[in-house]
This record gives sequence, C-alpha cells and structure tokens, in this order.
Amino acid sequence: MINIKFYYDKDNYFKADTQPQYLPLSQYFESEIQGVAAICEDLLAMIKEIEKGDRTLIEGLGNGHGLRLTSDKVTIWSEFTETKSTLEISLADFKQALKDCLKFCDPVNPK
Repeated sequence: MINIKFYYDKDNYFKADTQPQYLPLSQYFESEIQGVAAICEDLLAMIKEIEKGDRTLIEGLGNGHGLRLTSDKVTIWSEFTETKSTLEISLADFKQALKDCLKFCDPVNPK
C-alpha cells in the first residue's frame, strides 16, 4: 500500500506527499488531478471498465504527465523532465490512491 497525504498548502495549492520512490505519483496528482473530485471519479470509472474487461488499455497525456492503465499495472511518466522519470505501480494501489483523494476532495459525498 502506498501512503499518500493530500492537503492544500499555505497558498491554497493542492498537494500530494508520499515516499520518495513514488514521487511521479505525487506529481501526477498535483498536476493532473489538482484536487478535483470529478477527475478522480472519471479515472475510477475507467478502472472499472478495465476490471470488467470492457477495455484492456487506457492511455493519455495531461498537463505534464502521461498515464497508462492496464489490468495489472499503472505507468506514470513525466513529459517534461530531461531524465526519464517513470513509475509503475499496481492498478489496485492507484485505485486506492484515487479513492483516498476523492475522500479528501469531497468528504461529504465520498464514493
């Protein structure tokens, strides 16, 4: 399990802190999700499609990071770093991080 902490900094920017080996995950949440519940919900819906077997691969680019979802893993990479910054984690770990973020973003109506 990946420990990730969501919060807003003193300037009201959405932040995601985790262990150093998961830095691309933190950066992905900060630049792509930005504390928006609807984005978490959309990604969770995509994961459900993969889990049901309706889709086998979902891939896309965002503001600064790429994301690839498959039935067993998630790959996150930075589009703007000179050195290759890629992270692979289990689909289950990514799904849990999204659920935790959704609870943070919408504590009244967590999914």
